[in-house]
Amino acid sequence: MRNKTERVCLCGRIIIDPKNKTGLCPKCEKTAENVLTFTSLAALGFWAKKYGPKVIKGVGNIIKSLKK
Repeated sequence: MRNKTERVCLCGRIIIDPKNKTGLCPKCEKTAENVLTFTSLAALGFWAKKYGPKVIKGVGNIIKSLKK
């Protein structure tokens, strides 16, 4: 029988470290970090593809206006 104070990870492992704030075991925490990293890079790539040319043109126009 589990205590009410006992914390359990999503994979079923019991978390005994009192300093663990995520509620995930080290293995699941590493997996979550990898997923977040991949998602962030994919979003950055999508943003760069969609808005990159507009940003580059805008920066070029600003530089041209500063040179005059």
